[in-house]
Amino acid sequence: MAKKSLTWIAVAVSIITIAVHNICIYPWMLDDAFILFRYAENFFSGHGLVYNIGERVEGYTSFLWVVLLAIGRRVGFDIIFFSKLLGMLFSISCILLLAHTHRFIRKIDRKVSALGAVLLGTCGIFTPWATSGMEVTLFAFVTLLSLLIYASTKHLADNRRRLGFLGIICALSTMARPEGVLVFAVIFVDQLVASLKNGNKAVLYLAICYLIIYLPYFMWRYSYYGYLLPNTFYAKAGMSIDLVTRGLKYAFRFSIPAFLLIISSLASASRKWLSRYGSLFILPLVAATYTMYIILVGGDCMPAFRFFAPIAPLLCLVSAMSISLLIRKKLAALLIVTVFVLYNIAQMRIDSEIYGHIIHDKVALHGKEVGLWFRKHTSPQAVIATNTAGSVPFFAKLKTIDMLGMNDNRIAHRQISGMGKGWAGHEKGDGAYVLSRSPDYILFGSSLGSQYPVFLSDKELYMNPAFHRRYSLKVHRLASGRSLWVYEKRK
Repeated sequence: MAKKSLTWIAVAVSIITIAVHNICIYPWMLDDAFILFRYAENFFSGHGLVYNIGERVEGYTSFLWVVLLAIGRRVGFDIIFFSKLLGMLFSISCILLLAHTHRFIRKIDRKVSALGAVLLGTCGIFTPWATSGMEVTLFAFVTLLSLLIYASTKHLADNRRRLGFLGIICALSTMARPEGVLVFAVIFVDQLVASLKNGNKAVLYLAICYLIIYLPYFMWRYSYYGYLLPNTFYAKAGMSIDLVTRGLKYAFRFSIPAFLLIISSLASASRKWLSRYGSLFILPLVAATYTMYIILVGGDCMPAFRFFAPIAPLLCLVSAMSISLLIRKKLAALLIVTVFVLYNIAQMRIDSEIYGHIIHDKVALHGKEVGLWFRKHTSPQAVIATNTAGSVPFFAKLKTIDMLGMNDNRIAHRQISGMGKGWAGHEKGDGAYVLSRSPDYILFGSSLGSQYPVFLSDKELYMNPAFHRRYSLKVHRLASGRSLWVYEKRK
């Protein structure tokens, strides 16, 4: 009874901490979430998975999240509320999975499971994503679930059925985010080695079930959008030493709030850890592989180290395993756990990326007001060009040119010199192309607009004499008292 109480105390503490953190950062939502909402709304309305009606561009990276949002919309939920509900449910599901890891893996006891849950519930890299509107907690859940299922097959003489089920989960993970293929690849290679060693064909069950689900989806994707990868990849990533350098800086910055988790997880390379958990080395291996990927693509610009959030449950589990193994005395273990939890909670408040970045991120909040202003004061046939591709277009309900290129094939595929030297995800643009589209309204900078250029499309437009001949700057007073700076086409 006492052991069961420990599990549920850990779950309760974790859920309460997540809830309190999200109340503290309310009403923050990530602007990019509204891009997904726009796709889901268009899909629900029968226009297809598109950003602008009639234009097939894959400006999202989570097919599964968009479909879930569209289903929620179909059954009558407000899409914004439903995204928060789903995000919180998947956050809680991650906590519950960690708290019951011992049910999947025989080598892990209930105390390790409870500790992993508490570490995750107090981890500021994970907690804010519950109500962000993004797919982060969904991807974290399917990633953790796939690894726990795989770990549970290690001791089975006949694991073919479980591997088949695992293949389906891994396919869903890849549909939740393309990075899911990295997790599947590590699992596949590990199982391939095991199958060759044991002289069986169990790995085929894993591969076939994965392909049965993922291959039809991929073929549809390619035929519908025309590219192997989502448009967001072409808009944000590339191949350069500058990207790797930026990725290393991003990883180093992440290591500050995650310092204790990382240090304790490094113990997985010790002889003692391997002698106890050697068959589970795939857990830190996936975390290391995923980290290398993050570095190679140049990191991310979003708050709370979004790219690392999906592997936060994994880090917390490995950390809990290390603490339990290396610190045997109860009093010392309790002291260490207290230090870990207090450090995690402190980072929620003092780390600039976890707290400061979120508190000062008003892009979506302002974008809602701007979008509603456009809907009220402009023609339904008007076209806007903006760098804020989420909240402004979602509330404006107008055809939109995404000047950063995530939802525009032309801009995303433009080759830009010096990729990796600028702000991640905000480096591309094409002023001449935007001008050729002749939008009715152009917003420089962020959601409230700007008189002066900020991003590449802004700068190229501002330097073009034709832009100044055709557009004039207008300043409008919004209901909140804020000013909207917008370049309007001369009549």
